Amino acid sequence: MDGTLRILLVIVAATLPAALIHELGRAAAALLLTKGRVIVLLGSGRPLASVRIGRRLLLAPTARLLLDGECLHEPTTSPRRATVILLAGPLAGDVVFLAAAALAATWQGGVLQHPTLQLALFTFALVALTRASADLIRAHGHRPGLVAAPAAGKPVPAAR
Repeated sequence: MDGTLRILLVIVAATLPAALIHELGRAAAALLLTKGRVIVLLGSGRPLASVRIGRRLLLAPTARLLLDGECLHEPTTSPRRATVILLAGPLAGDVVFLAAAALAATWQGGVLQHPTLQLALFTFALVALTRASADLIRAHGHRPGLVAAPAAGKPVPAAR
């Protein structure tokens, strides 16, 4: 198999677990800081099916599985709690990046015996870091308690 094609296939394969870990990081924070049900959507669009984990967590893959993910939870009353939930996903991605990169870098004989697996670990680490960084860049302009106005696109205070 061509090296470029192999790398592209590994990137596509690493996207789903990285998205799952990212959204489960948010879900864990939402489960701790809210009282309602937490829904993790893998992808974008309508859910195809759902799997209930415990009483409050629901996992649901969508038709566009690799593109995005979302963690839905009840609104929090505290902007601090909303910020913690928002930052939990990138934090989980950064922790996974460090673990996967450390494992790939310290694997004795990995390059000679299992080059595809070591490539997969490095790629997974980079995909997790990229998702976390992109999410932090998007969240930089977000302020908890504000929603976008439909016409003007400017943030307005949320209704209480």
